[in-house]
Amino acid sequence: MRLASERALIVLAYVSMCAIWGSTWMMIKIGLRGAPPLTAVGLRFVLAGALIATLVALRRLRYPRARRFLALSVFLGVCHMATPYVLVYWAEQHISSGLTAVLYATMPFVVAVLARAVVGDALTARKLVGIVIGVAGVWFIFADSMQVGGRLGILGVCAVLLSVFFASLSTVVLKKYGKEYNPLVMLALPFWVGGILVLAVAVPSEQSNPFTYDARTWGTIVYLAILGSGIAFTLLFWIIQRIDVTVASYQTFIIPVIAMFLGWVFLDEAVTARVTLGSALILAGIAVATWRRTSEVRSATPEPTLVSK
Repeated sequence: MRLASERALIVLAYVSMCAIWGSTWMMIKIGLRGAPPLTAVGLRFVLAGALIATLVALRRLRYPRARRFLALSVFLGVCHMATPYVLVYWAEQHISSGLTAVLYATMPFVVAVLARAVVGDALTARKLVGIVIGVAGVWFIFADSMQVGGRLGILGVCAVLLSVFFASLSTVVLKKYGKEYNPLVMLALPFWVGGILVLAVAVPSEQSNPFTYDARTWGTIVYLAILGSGIAFTLLFWIIQRIDVTVASYQTFIIPVIAMFLGWVFLDEAVTARVTLGSALILAGIAVATWRRTSEVRSATPEPTLVSK
C-alpha cells in the first residue's frame, strides 16, 4: 500500500513538473518582449535561490559542510543551470526554436548512455526504441521549422548539443551523488552560482536595466523564478532520487507538447494534424521505454528513501 501511494506521489510530481515547464515556454515568450534573455534568466535564478534559501531557513534544514556537497552544488550551478541556458539562448539567435526542441529531445539518449557508464543503469533495447520513437515525435511536430543557416547555424546546432551534454551529465551526477541530500538544500547554491554566472555574461553583452522593466515583464520573471525554477527544479531533484534517471529525462519529450497546447489555448497558436500525430508518437515512445512485464515489476526493488539533512 505504501509503495503504491509513493508511486502515485511520484507520478503526480512528474506531471506537475512537466506542466510547469510546459507553461514556461509561453511565459518566456511573453517576458522576452520586455527583457533580453540572459538578463531574465540570471534574475530568475537569483530570485529562485533567494526563495529556496528562505524555505530552507523556515524549515530549519542544515547545509552539509562536507566538501563533496559544496563541489556538487557548484558543479550543478555551472553545468545544470548556467552553461545549458547560455548555450541554448545563444544558439536560438542562429537556429529555429523548432530545431532546438528536436535537438534537445536527444537528451534521454545521452542520459541513458551516461547513466549506464556512471550509475550502472541498464541500457535496454526498449529504452532505446522508445527514445527513438519519442525523438521522431518531436521531429514530426517541428519538421516545418528546422532551418539551419550557414556557419553560425552549424555552430548553433553544436551549442545546443553541447547544452544537452552538460544537462545530461549534471542529471546523472545528481543521481549518483545527490541521493542523500534534501532537494531544497541542494538547490539554493546552484541557483545562485548559475544566476551570477549568467548575469556576468548578460551585463556586458545585453546592457539591460531591470529597473526599467514593466510589471508584465517582472511578472514573468517572478513566475519563472517561483514555479519554473524553485518548484519545478525541486520536483525534478526529488524525482531523480526515486526513479530511473533516464525515465526522468523523458520530460524533454512531454514539455514541448504541453507548451504547444498552452500556446493554442492562450496565444491562439495553431495545433495541426502534424502536432497531434507527433504527440501520439511521443506518448507511444514513452510507453515503450517505460513498459515492464509483471514479473519485472514484482522483482524490482524500491529506491531507498530520502534522508533529510
